[in-house]
Amino acid sequence: MTSREKVVQTTLSPEEHAILRDYATQHDLSIKEAVKIAILALLKSDQIEANDPYFSLKTKSFVTVEKASQEVDQIIYKVD
Repeated sequence: MTSREKVVQTTLSPEEHAILRDYATQHDLSIKEAVKIAILALLKSDQIEANDPYFSLKTKSFVTVEKASQEVDQIIYKVD
């Protein structure tokens, strides 16, 4: 551990610890490695993907309400 790294501590119930231990064992990881992977996965999952078309939609005036859902599908999913 370098001087810039930080230590994170938490408490787990016996059941939670068993689940973590089993996960680590199944993936040939130490518990420390498994916890770090879990934390990083959680942090990444809460981030908005810059390339996600849902977050880059342009405002569009729909001509007819009947075709609105089809037009949204075309924008989001690039469906013809």
